[in-house]
Amino acid sequence: MSENKTIILEKDYLNVNEAAMYMGCTTTGFRKMAKAFDIPSAKVPGGRIIYRRNDLCNLNEQYFTAPRIRLEAFDL
Repeated sequence: MSENKTIILEKDYLNVNEAAMYMGCTTTGFRKMAKAFDIPSAKVPGGRIIYRRNDLCNLNEQYFTAPRIRLEAFDL
């Protein structure tokens, strides 16, 4: 039986799935975006990668204030 897991996006550090949801894209798309935009991350014990929500927010702000960013060029 599968359980519904509540995802909280207001915490300071997000895993890959949460970060993708925060940015509004798929996990695969987020990983490509993280590499293309060199989003800072950290590896925690257990091998999980986490992202600071503040860094993702800053990237969103840069995107909305930029004259034009072609995301197609990043194959997202």
